[in-house]
Amino acid sequence: MQNHPLYQEWNHILVPSSAGQLNGVKRNYRVFYGTVHWHTSDPNNIHKACTVFVQYGSNRNFEKACKLKEIKTNYPCHILDEDLDKITKAINDLKKQF
Repeated sequence: MQNHPLYQEWNHILVPSSAGQLNGVKRNYRVFYGTVHWHTSDPNNIHKACTVFVQYGSNRNFEKACKLKEIKTNYPCHILDEDLDKITKAINDLKKQF
């Protein structure tokens, strides 16, 4: 098995959360589009996927935002009911690009 990154982002859209800020930092959904590599459950395949992350701040660079701990990759993103239509639109807009 080659050493592939778990996430490889091709593009994303930041969607502001209706829950607002946390400790003075803007809370966003980062609607990620790219590839995911399921190292243990499907080690031989890389899949095209859309993933939604919580992001505190608006750093455009995925890897830098992760290092700065703006993006929470270790727990699920809970999409609030009032934000679901905006997230669905962002997913569809990203899918159209690829």
